[in-house]
Amino acid sequence: MKDKITCFKLNWYDCGLCCVEDTVQEEIIVYRNDNLLVFRELNGYGVICSCEIIHAKPDTIEKFFTFLEKIGDEWQTDYKVEVCDGSEWKVRMWHSSHKIKKIRGTVEYPPHGKRIEKYIRSIIEDGRSLIEPQLFGCGR
Repeated sequence: MKDKITCFKLNWYDCGLCCVEDTVQEEIIVYRNDNLLVFRELNGYGVICSCEIIHAKPDTIEKFFTFLEKIGDEWQTDYKVEVCDGSEWKVRMWHSSHKIKKIRGTVEYPPHGKRIEKYIRSIIEDGRSLIEPQLFGCGR
């Protein structure tokens, strides 16, 4: 049986000066088998400030995970760039074999990052949500 990615998680962190009450972390989790996207914003205390669950079209989710499986082997584990402040992102992908792939970076996109953002935004639009996540935090 082929090892498939079953879950994709992207965390974005604001690393600039801010109050603990401000949103300093966003989390996007996409579940393949449940056709769900979960979006959460957390403050500096780690308290969830907002949460939205989006039920996505199965074919949209499948296209996203198929794309991830095509590019997964191209990714290194670290795309950090030394900066004084800015933002940081972390990606985790869970596989059916129980393997977890972890990738992290700062102010630059990973390879295919813009395309991943496009897939995630299409899932959000299909779910008729108005959320505007930071995703990799590299601008649109």
